[in-house]
Amino acid sequence: MTPYSESIYSMSEDNNFETYSLIWLDTSVNSKDNIETQAIFRSFINHLQIFENLDQCEQYIQSVSLDDRIVFVVSGSFGQQIIPKIHSLQQIFSIYIYCENQQFHHQWSQQYNKVKSVCNQLHELIKRIQYDHCERRQNKSDEPLSMSIFDQNNDYEQSTTGLDGRFLQTQLLIACLVKMKTTPRDKNEFILQCREIYKDNPKQLKIIDEFEQDYADEYSLWWYSRETFIYRLLNKALRIQNIDFLFLFRFFIRDIEQQLYENQYLLPIRVYRGQLMSSDELNILKKSQNKLISINSFLSTSSNRQIALFFLGSFPYNDTYERVLFEIDADPRKDGVKPFADLSKFSYFPEGEFLMTLGSVFYLKDIRLGENHIWHIEMDLYGNIDYDLHNTFHHLQNQYSLNSRGLLEFGNLLIDMAYFDHAEKYFIRLLKQLSSQHKNIYKCYHGLAKISCEKGNYDLSLVYLFKSLEILQNINSNDSNIGYLYNSIGEVQQKKGDIKQALQSYEKALTIFQQQSNCNEQTLAWCYNNLGTIYEDKKEYDKARNYLNKALNIKLKYLPPKHPCLGNTYNNLGNIYYYFHDYDQALDMYQLSYEIFSKSIAPGHPSIARILMNIGIVYEAKQDFNEAKINYEKANFIRTKILSSTHPDRISTQNDLIRLSLKF
Repeated sequence: MTPYSESIYSMSEDNNFETYSLIWLDTSVNSKDNIETQAIFRSFINHLQIFENLDQCEQYIQSVSLDDRIVFVVSGSFGQQIIPKIHSLQQIFSIYIYCENQQFHHQWSQQYNKVKSVCNQLHELIKRIQYDHCERRQNKSDEPLSMSIFDQNNDYEQSTTGLDGRFLQTQLLIACLVKMKTTPRDKNEFILQCREIYKDNPKQLKIIDEFEQDYADEYSLWWYSRETFIYRLLNKALRIQNIDFLFLFRFFIRDIEQQLYENQYLLPIRVYRGQLMSSDELNILKKSQNKLISINSFLSTSSNRQIALFFLGSFPYNDTYERVLFEIDADPRKDGVKPFADLSKFSYFPEGEFLMTLGSVFYLKDIRLGENHIWHIEMDLYGNIDYDLHNTFHHLQNQYSLNSRGLLEFGNLLIDMAYFDHAEKYFIRLLKQLSSQHKNIYKCYHGLAKISCEKGNYDLSLVYLFKSLEILQNINSNDSNIGYLYNSIGEVQQKKGDIKQALQSYEKALTIFQQQSNCNEQTLAWCYNNLGTIYEDKKEYDKARNYLNKALNIKLKYLPPKHPCLGNTYNNLGNIYYYFHDYDQALDMYQLSYEIFSKSIAPGHPSIARILMNIGIVYEAKQDFNEAKINYEKANFIRTKILSSTHPDRISTQNDLIRLSLKF
């Protein structure tokens, strides 16, 4: 079994790996009887937080994610003070008042529809909370859905949500997780982490022991449908993209998908899913008619419409959540449709459930308000996605070598998703696993160099790059990949302002690629692009434009229209037009670049921030300071989120905002 010291996940006492948590506020919460009750609560809602102080409790509740669900237990006296303040919060799902004067507290609390029960007996409180929670787990309507939306026709003005880029990146992440190879050590590490999470929960620890002893890939659907830690952890990890846990879960994700493929339902069918949604989530869907939607989790549905409506009806209408009924037409005969299966013969609770696989894509046909204030959303299970996006997906899939099924490919994907700390962790993990003579050692150092560069640590990036170069030259001094390393070295040198050295590195890369008998034009395009940016820095704009146009022509020849490498070159051409004071043409280039990036890379990626800054600079030059500020602030939001406070790009953005404020 993997030693705990090698764990990829660091635990903290406040980590909630499930969607639900139970918060208990009472001055006597730590009495002997109540301590025993805490253990009972934890047996069915693992994450328990107890408070004796009202202000501390309220502060904690406010800090909980809006996508999480809080079951709140409170004494009568505290309840009168805190419930009016927190009742409307999205994360507050249900409230239970535990008091002595049941009649009095029942009267004042009737105006709050999230108050499910007022109890004066401890055993009644436990029984009611447990019953309600079990009912919720059965119908699944209250669990948040993670969705990505792709607009096939959007442009710069419309693409402000970042959902398109997340759509493609999530599909790539799913493909990578499913294809990654696993070992018995991986399952052991997963079990070890589960034991740590549930160390105070004897009931779940017993189930974890059972899982360790009995699990086999052909039982994955059975385990998923069972009310255990597996279902809870996986759904939360998928929703928030908990990279470390998804990495540990990959064997189970792959097993489920394989079982769904092997048991694909063969006939067209309409299935239903009742769902509670926030007003914000519903509004996004209202704007998404005739668009593609990816559900970034396994989607449980029912072939029985009345059952879906019945479960949905158990949640009374309130101001916090909207009730939604998804009506999904699924035809397995369409090309490219992801698998779905009838779980009757696999499920722990056979009930006519149909499960659709992770990352299934749907076309939203219609959305309307029906009876009993239930929204009806009609969708088709979609096959092959948008042609250009489909090509971009497969091109990037090949670029990341996802079929290689290794940590190296996973790390490179995480870099492009802007998960730099995670990527660094997996490259270091791989370095520890590989022998010093392994052919991929130099690639690990190259990956670490890219991460250090993105973090603004250019000196460390160069240390990694020259180490990578030394290793590769010792293996094969004629390897064309040496050209890739010189290109990367030049990029870091350029960021440091070492223009002369950067130019020499780019020219070395170009010479190496040109000398190859099977010269790849796309590698030449990379060199031409970088040479164009160098001559831009040297203020030789005509020469820069010539190189960039050469790069663009090659890329247009080989790459799909939404490939991010095209976005880079359009951005660089925009810079040249800006320096020529052709601001309208510069803006066209930047907006074209933004459209590509918004559909192909993660919404929080540094490249998105970079192009937003450039758009802002053009607007500032055109004296449109309001538009300039809007774009600077968007860029600043991204950079504040992903870059350290000392990163040069973050500092320059904040300085630009301060400078711009003086012009108003």
